Amino acid sequence: MTTVTGDQDAATADPTADEAGTAPGDRRFRPDVEGLRAVAVLLVVLYHADLPGLSGGYVGVDVFFVISGFVITGLLLRERSATSATSLRSFYGRRARRILPAATLVIVTTVLATYAVLGVVYGNPTAVAARWTAVFLANFHFTAIGTDYLTASQPPSPLQNFWSLAVEEQFYLVYPAIFLIAASLRSTVSLRARLVGILVPVILVSFVISVVQTPTSPTAAFFSPLTRAWELALGALVAVATPSLLRIPRAAGAACTWVGLAAVGIAAVAYSAATPYPGAAVALPVIGTALVIAGGTPVPPWGAEWILRLPPFQWFGRLSYSLYLWHWPILIIAAEAANRDSLPFHHNLAWLAVALVASYTTFRLIENPVRHARVLARSRWLAITLGLVLVATSLGVASIALATHHGRTVRSVGPAAALEHGMTPADLQEALAVAPLVSRLPPDLTPSLAGVRLAWGGPFPVCWPTFGQTSIPPCVYGDPKGSHTMVLYGDSHAAMWFAAINRIANAAHWRLLILAKGNCPAVDLPIGNPAGYGSPSGTFEACRQWHTFALGRMRATHPDLVVVSQLPDAGPGGTGYSVARWQSATERLVGRLPVPAGRVLILGNIPQIPDGGPACLSLHPSDIQLCSGHDSSDSARHNAAEQRAAAATGARYVSTVPWFCSTICTDVIGSFQPYWDAYHVNSAYSLVLRQVLTGALDLQSYEAPGRPATP
Repeated sequence: MTTVTGDQDAATADPTADEAGTAPGDRRFRPDVEGLRAVAVLLVVLYHADLPGLSGGYVGVDVFFVISGFVITGLLLRERSATSATSLRSFYGRRARRILPAATLVIVTTVLATYAVLGVVYGNPTAVAARWTAVFLANFHFTAIGTDYLTASQPPSPLQNFWSLAVEEQFYLVYPAIFLIAASLRSTVSLRARLVGILVPVILVSFVISVVQTPTSPTAAFFSPLTRAWELALGALVAVATPSLLRIPRAAGAACTWVGLAAVGIAAVAYSAATPYPGAAVALPVIGTALVIAGGTPVPPWGAEWILRLPPFQWFGRLSYSLYLWHWPILIIAAEAANRDSLPFHHNLAWLAVALVASYTTFRLIENPVRHARVLARSRWLAITLGLVLVATSLGVASIALATHHGRTVRSVGPAAALEHGMTPADLQEALAVAPLVSRLPPDLTPSLAGVRLAWGGPFPVCWPTFGQTSIPPCVYGDPKGSHTMVLYGDSHAAMWFAAINRIANAAHWRLLILAKGNCPAVDLPIGNPAGYGSPSGTFEACRQWHTFALGRMRATHPDLVVVSQLPDAGPGGTGYSVARWQSATERLVGRLPVPAGRVLILGNIPQIPDGGPACLSLHPSDIQLCSGHDSSDSARHNAAEQRAAAATGARYVSTVPWFCSTICTDVIGSFQPYWDAYHVNSAYSLVLRQVLTGALDLQSYEAPGRPATP
């Protein structure tokens, strides 16, 4: 009869057992598996460093998943064989001392470094991510922010690489309990056979979920433990099958290892960011990894282990965990400090050297000593307690950092009157004239850099459709009892004006109907799928369907005025539209709207300053003119195209550039910084512009009342 006990731990007797991670009958240490760790981490690290030709290096994460399933199952089987028991306390104690010391160091260092190097605009989101990361829920956090159009447009988090660690820990939370239940059942069927009966359905179901979910919700599929479970389960199945694998001919085993290694390599160079992933494509590196491990079980003399056991692979394999943790935050912080999306490979090499030094130091001074500390191995409760303390440390540092750098969305000092009533046109022109002369951030900057992420002026979530939504309920604001109706139509560049226009409509006793959808400009051109939604080269079909709905809603509402604002977006595959084609599409848009052309107002895009926005201000608080500049040429050309379209159709066009720029466009105007990010106005400055926006809308000129709104 087998029992569950915390009194014995197979790993305690052999401090290297957690490194071996093999099932009974197999070699205690597998140099080929250690070499595979090196392959995995080098693929990921060099891919993130933009090594030319390695467009699919992200498959290294999948190699890690298979190895983890194999190692964990090997540990559980070896412990069961040695002690006739399974100790969950021992298991989680080993996990705590293996995972948490290095992870905590990287999380805390990354949070502090992000604030120090990049400022609060980047620091606050990183601290928020750190709290999710500390409790192994990073994948759910990044799924949530990845499906939001505005947040997805922001730079990646320096802690984003922790998503895979979260998936593994979620697997570890469930799988040992399943193993324990399977081992505790009274049955004439062997434990290995019972595990096969559990793992095979998990593999099949999880893979099907991956294939089905990836085309429709790629962000969720990428980060989901449900789509990734089969990868860990396949590794577990290889460990369970050890007795059978030991009997395969060595020549066949050798062939399997080379085929498997080739499959991983092919995926690493053939796949790219355009590959729907994980989907079905993930099967190539996952099955390839399983073949390398399975084929190496009988120790074929000419298998892939011949290469994988070489000292460089073994060295990188030992450092793989620390290197995986360190490289990403270092590369991201370095790129953002240089105000770049990413640095070229030859620049990243220097930062990879920094990551390697940090990894080696962490491995030698923290990871390995704690992992093999005899006092922690003997006292499982002490190891678990240490783990809880480390989790609390990450949570505490992140929470203190957020509290220290917390800023309100709008300050009440100084700019209160401008926020309450809006700047007069004369006051605005005076503020714009002196803005290029200001060198330092004003003490009453509004919104504060710490609070700018809260200053989004868009509509409430129920009226802000997700990527997949093609309709919304009636969203009538302003004065619902008003006799005139105004429609605000477009994408996020229409939605960003909602807070101000809603105030204007309410004061004028107009109804306001909001019809805005992120990444979906109002023109009828085919638009490419947003990042993280659908195939990267596909058409945003939900946008076309939204247009049909929105025009139908407008026809039923009989508006007096339609205000259109939109950001020129690219077509399928990322190919941008020419200025001439954008002008033609805008002319067609005016003709399709259910109002006379004279009752269409096209609100031009706000100026886009190269290297500008709140993130730039946080990096240069003592020389803010480094963030100033002229409107980007692409933005200016498309504004001119929309202005010509308005003139050709009889619609009105209002340029917003004079509201942001004098002789140059600045990131601070009076006590206000106008941008939410590099592309959108924030709610505070939109309210400051309320008087000039009221003049542009000219609602008093509409005398004939519209019909009641009946959407």
